[in-house]
Amino acid sequence: MPLYSYQCTTCGAHFERAQSFDDRSVPACPNGHAATRRVFSPPTIIFKGAGFYSTDHRRAGKSKGSAQDA
Repeated sequence: MPLYSYQCTTCGAHFERAQSFDDRSVPACPNGHAATRRVFSPPTIIFKGAGFYSTDHRRAGKSKGSAQDA
């Protein structure tokens, strides 16, 4: 199940809840307040391997099917 982050709009407390995708209920604050909102954050993506960096490119003249090979 995904882990969602929430923030209480009354006291500002941050907390996390594991909920299914189909669960639309908004959890209450652990301090007893009812007004909470979901906090969105960017996903963590790590690109590994060749081809993901600006320094990972072919050297000039080494590509297949270039005009000089014909």
